[in-house]
Amino acid sequence: MSKDRAEQTAKARRSVVENWMRMVLATGGIERFDDLHIDQIDPAWQDRESWVEGCSNALTLARELKETIAPEKTLVIMCGLTRDDREVAPPRSPTELAVQMDWTPPSIYLFDSDNEPWVDSGRVKVTLTASMFPACSECFVMDFNTEEHDEPRRTFVAVS
Repeated sequence: MSKDRAEQTAKARRSVVENWMRMVLATGGIERFDDLHIDQIDPAWQDRESWVEGCSNALTLARELKETIAPEKTLVIMCGLTRDDREVAPPRSPTELAVQMDWTPPSIYLFDSDNEPWVDSGRVKVTLTASMFPACSECFVMDFNTEEHDEPRRTFVAVS
């Protein structure tokens, strides 16, 4: 990729994430858990094979923007994980994460501190795992049930 093209791509990604953050803050999107799928940040991240790298890049970019736009908020990237009848260990590497991701592109979220979905210890089980991305402070898997889905759900969370 040429230097000009790389700069254009970086600028476009930055614009998408910044506009999403400002919209979420201005419209109550935090309370609705409005998210931004990584394939909306860059179409190059549409294919499942690009999701782990896209997660890392999107989280790094969003973290930089959050520091000036919403420093008091919690920033995460979340990935739905497959679930079957057997107990599956939380992913411990980017390769394991790629294998366990479900069909939904990962998303970034902003949350109010102490109002993150994993603080509901009565409904959510959290299992810590290895840090996957340079811009994250911790990673874990949430196991939970929702009113919309009968089956239990698993989600990988990287907190920045």
